[in-house]
Amino acid sequence: MRNKMAARATAMALLLTLSTGTAMSMLPRSVQAASEPAIGAVSVNGGSSFELKKIQMLPDPSGNIVTFTVNIHNKGNSDLSLVDYWFRLKGKSGNAYSVRMMPQDKVVKQVGAHSNEEITYYAKVGSGLKLQDLQLQIIKWDSSQANFEKVLGQVSIPASYTGVTPKGESASFQTGSSELKLSTQKFTNGKNEKYYLPAITLRLENTGGSAVVLPDIQYSLRTPEGLLYPLEAKKAKDLTISPKDSKDIQLTGTIPLKAGEKGWELVLTQIHPELKFNTLLAAQQLPAPSETTGGEAGRETQFMNKSGLYTANLSGIYRLPWEDQDILTANLRLSNQGEQSLPIPDMTAYFLLDNAVRVEAKIVRTDKVIGIDPGAVLAVEILGKIPYTYEYKEVKLVLQEKESETQMNDLLELTAKSELQKLPFIGLGSTYKREDTGRKASYTVSEIHTYAGLSGNIVSAELDIENLEKRFTPLTGLVAHFQLKDGKVYPATVSEIKKSIAPNGKARANVWTTIPEGVDMENVHLLLGDAVTLTEGTVKQTGAQQAAKPDAYVKPMTFALPKEKNDVKDKLKDLDLFPYIVSFSRINTSINTDVLSLKFDYNIRKKLLTESSPDGHKLVLVFEDFNGKKSFEKSYDLKNWEPREGQTAEQVTEAELRIGSKEQFEIRVQDADLIYKQRFLEKFHLSVYHEFQGQRKMIARQSLDWFVFSD
Repeated sequence: MRNKMAARATAMALLLTLSTGTAMSMLPRSVQAASEPAIGAVSVNGGSSFELKKIQMLPDPSGNIVTFTVNIHNKGNSDLSLVDYWFRLKGKSGNAYSVRMMPQDKVVKQVGAHSNEEITYYAKVGSGLKLQDLQLQIIKWDSSQANFEKVLGQVSIPASYTGVTPKGESASFQTGSSELKLSTQKFTNGKNEKYYLPAITLRLENTGGSAVVLPDIQYSLRTPEGLLYPLEAKKAKDLTISPKDSKDIQLTGTIPLKAGEKGWELVLTQIHPELKFNTLLAAQQLPAPSETTGGEAGRETQFMNKSGLYTANLSGIYRLPWEDQDILTANLRLSNQGEQSLPIPDMTAYFLLDNAVRVEAKIVRTDKVIGIDPGAVLAVEILGKIPYTYEYKEVKLVLQEKESETQMNDLLELTAKSELQKLPFIGLGSTYKREDTGRKASYTVSEIHTYAGLSGNIVSAELDIENLEKRFTPLTGLVAHFQLKDGKVYPATVSEIKKSIAPNGKARANVWTTIPEGVDMENVHLLLGDAVTLTEGTVKQTGAQQAAKPDAYVKPMTFALPKEKNDVKDKLKDLDLFPYIVSFSRINTSINTDVLSLKFDYNIRKKLLTESSPDGHKLVLVFEDFNGKKSFEKSYDLKNWEPREGQTAEQVTEAELRIGSKEQFEIRVQDADLIYKQRFLEKFHLSVYHEFQGQRKMIARQSLDWFVFSD
């Protein structure tokens, strides 16, 4: 009897011994939800039972590791001692495999009356076995048997059992005292020349009542052949999940193209350094990958790389005029809907016309940012050039990420529909606001002026720009065209504002071109876009930060042009030569021998916090006698109206108009014959012209009496 008891103790000790010892509290338990049906069950005395809930197999260098969970129901009135029961795995060929408790379950010695306990076990089996080749035997200590054991029953694994959660359903596993449910929120599968590039958003939900710190988990993809490929998990280490809360984990990886892309499973394995092998936590069939295509205006499409999950929104793909070519430009907004900042992807792109013709493209960022914060949006412009005569029916934008100097990974494919080709239109009197970080501003076309010439006219739109940033900001360079209703396009010049603009300060830029005489100007639109240099991939700025000469433009918009005001004032008062307001008063003439003297008081005021480009602008005074006895003109460059750098007002010559007020400013004209015509001099006209680029427009004309002071 003593020998039987010793043998029993030895057997139990072997049953509960671990291959290596580690603190039990560090290893979470791994069980399936109790509500899941059992694979099979064996009854014992008193109506109690042992139910096999889950069994899984994971390849190992020395064979396979089998883990299984048993739910022990004690329906008796006393504790059920586990010392009297153990398990054995047997193969169909008769091979038996030793079974051991997982370290965290070693503390379970008994199951209380009218209660149940789930315990997880593991065993090492041969490499050629399948789950269906195994049987689980439930054994009870019996001293009456020669080998001190009695087989109470066994459970075979059904042919239909896989241990893999079907796609669309949530899998689960136990960690500590809480259960975690896992579900696939998003699955995309890009590829390059060598690899598939799966990207998975995995959601883990804590259904328990206490916070959980994720154990050391390896995430993998398993092919139908059983091959495992590791996935990289972003910021999953030591992740804490509060009760009834959930967290998303971004998984990315590379799978050789030869492995195929169908029938993939997501596998979670727990790393056990002390056991020197991993055990399977959960396996789930992956759904079909989401399409990485989009195109409808405002539609959000997501893609993932090793840095995380990005949301892309295609605002439009436009075709724009540029010299003897056309520009294809796409406006793409990248947003971060996660909880952590994301880096800006190193992207490349190309356009695909009618699924046949590839057009290489450049990517230009218009925001002044170095990353994408949670909830933030990054504006990205993609552009390429095609012959203006080329016609196509469909255009696709393909985004790629630069993996290395020779490797590009496809991220996203966006298809443009016809309604996306219409440019943003700003109606009469309306304002366009740009929201790009670091470049916030508003744009309004306030006036239009025509300066008449011999064979053509200069048409200038006055573009008012307000700085909506909180700092002094140089203006973004612009490219402009005038578009006629018959489709003709005239490239325009945008005057350069060299100074930075104060917060809420304004600037006025002239947008001008020469249009042949006789051209119908009805329904002409102004097309504007941000100037870019494709060689640098930057948005052009004016002033000291000016980039190289632009060779394209992005972020196009069209403005309706207001009706031109051609009113000519009959008094030389409050004349508008933006940003200056000019008034003349106490105008009078005199003749001294052979010199005609024209004198007047003037006042020149400037609008504060307003910048402009005075280059090419002049005020021209034209003097004309009613009877043609005398005429002359004087012009004054607006760029000289303010002291230049290093110059004071006192250093200005008497022949120049200056900002401020001056009394009896004098213009002297020599005419030897004028003294003899004096008795014929009765009235004269004094006209003011705004001259721009050598062409003029009359803005005021006043009739005055010779030798008499005006008002």
